[in-house]
Amino acid sequence: MEQLKHINIILKRFISGIYTCEDANRIMDMFRSQQYTKEINEEMDLVWQSVPEEETTSLQHEQYTAEARALLTRIRKEERKIPFGSLLKYAAIFALIVSVGFGAYQFTRITDMQNIAYTEIRVKNGEHKRIVLPDGTKVILNAGSFMKYPERFTQDFRRIEMDGEAFFEVVHDEDKPFVVSTKDASVKVLGTSFNVKAYDVDEQILVSVRSGKVQVDMTDAMMRLLPDEQLVFSRKNGEIQKRNESARHATVWIDGGLYFNKTPIRSVVKELERMYNCKIELSGDKPYDDYIYGEHDNKSLESVLKSIQYSTDIKYRKEGDKIIFYK
Repeated sequence: MEQLKHINIILKRFISGIYTCEDANRIMDMFRSQQYTKEINEEMDLVWQSVPEEETTSLQHEQYTAEARALLTRIRKEERKIPFGSLLKYAAIFALIVSVGFGAYQFTRITDMQNIAYTEIRVKNGEHKRIVLPDGTKVILNAGSFMKYPERFTQDFRRIEMDGEAFFEVVHDEDKPFVVSTKDASVKVLGTSFNVKAYDVDEQILVSVRSGKVQVDMTDAMMRLLPDEQLVFSRKNGEIQKRNESARHATVWIDGGLYFNKTPIRSVVKELERMYNCKIELSGDKPYDDYIYGEHDNKSLESVLKSIQYSTDIKYRKEGDKIIFYK
């Protein structure tokens, strides 16, 4: 019964919005084995009863539980027929239903996309760009960003690719989840507003939610976010963190502002280069492992540089059209 106790813990992680690959493998082994079917069902009920009432209605509660159990039954029957690479995929589907409530997941194959034209958008440093996607979803792209999307969404999902930062106001479509694919994470929603900051050259990925629910899938973990919550993923050490962060902070860039909350100095440098269309170099042999905090509303580059110099041991000088940081 020690194993069942662990199942309860893992299920609570699913509900709270995060699991690891190890958790997923263990729980799906239990579901597939059918050794403790009655006990697992009881554990599922106990976990669901612990979910705050404001998060789900009783009708949703019954619907999601029924859908999850139906899916698990289907997985047992079809797992050898469906070409998923790992049990994590099954667990991700389970989490999609239970923790986000997207409804019954349909096992579909991606059809041939070769005949669909794509639009590619690149935003220059120092600029923003506003676009409207084929489904009516509104997007604001930040400086130095790239986005690729189809001329029409023909699949069972609406998928776009992105390298950079963007704020999305997604048109609700219960039958077609909206997916933002980046290098190290995918963000899935039905209809909500959120900000994704995922430049390939930055040390961190940030996903912030203004309204609705957002699911972020990474290689070894999944996290669910609610309004004014933020995912922070460090590419440097693989650490994943969920923290409370006002969505306003994540979107100050739309009005020309900057906001740093334990932001690595190297990411700050990249952001300043993109926003002010400048070139900054880090000189010397000393490590640049500083973290930057603070908010700047429509400040000049000079003002931001002085703030960094004041709050750290980093100094700066100008050489031609370049800015040199040194210690």
